[in-house]
Amino acid sequence: MRKIRLFMGTLMLVSSLTLMSCGILEDDIVNTTSKTTTTKTQQTSDKDVTTTTGNISTTSLSTTISTTTQNTVRYEVGTSEVTQWTDSLSSKWIKVAVPITNTGTTDLYLDDCSIDIESSSGTLLKTMSYVNGYPEYIKPGETGYYYDETTVDFTETNVVAVPNVQVEKATNDVIRYDVTEVTISSDTYNGVKVMGRVQNNTSKKGTMVVVAANLFDSNGKLICNCFTYLENDLNSGSKVGFSMTPFAYTKVIPSDVASYEVYAYPTQFNLNW
Repeated sequence: MRKIRLFMGTLMLVSSLTLMSCGILEDDIVNTTSKTTTTKTQQTSDKDVTTTTGNISTTSLSTTISTTTQNTVRYEVGTSEVTQWTDSLSSKWIKVAVPITNTGTTDLYLDDCSIDIESSSGTLLKTMSYVNGYPEYIKPGETGYYYDETTVDFTETNVVAVPNVQVEKATNDVIRYDVTEVTISSDTYNGVKVMGRVQNNTSKKGTMVVVAANLFDSNGKLICNCFTYLENDLNSGSKVGFSMTPFAYTKVIPSDVASYEVYAYPTQFNLNW
């Protein structure tokens, strides 16, 4: 047993020296990068609201996991945006948005993550699993969001979102289809509806095409996310329409939306083997 432990210790030492010689950097703490958006819609106005709490989690991390300046994987985990409310059916909801900014020089993939919802004293209240990132691939300088909405059965209002993010180097090319004719309108049940058209501007057919919209208020805070899948494959050169609403029954209205980002892309699997 001692020989085995000695061998394992030697192996771990050699591995550590190898990693050090490659120049892998330790994580460091940085300030959160603010969100900048471009496309404007109507100005924000007052509306009826339900009980909310937001901007609870404060962790902001910067992570470097590569070695060359030409291909550096680096990202920042921004402040989690947390909102709770009660809908017209008295169901309690929570939504969490975790911004991930690509501060490196290579494309990144936002793999599914989990988010723990804790009380202010650290008690686990709920775990949000298989949380998707929108868009799933982000280029250097871009910000994507892990986002989810779900019902809850706890009564605490002062809660903290603790994300366990899974950010990887992209092993696929980032494919983005053209999105045009975007409109933000009212929806009876979900508050807002996002409509537009997607055109495949590549030479390959798109399969399981995702359309995702991030909607922001006048302060650049993510109000909500909408996403949908096109019903059929998107052939090269084809243009099709889409319509989508938020999942939860929130009281978001079109005039709340000061800016938005809409992405369309095929479903891809980020294979690392």
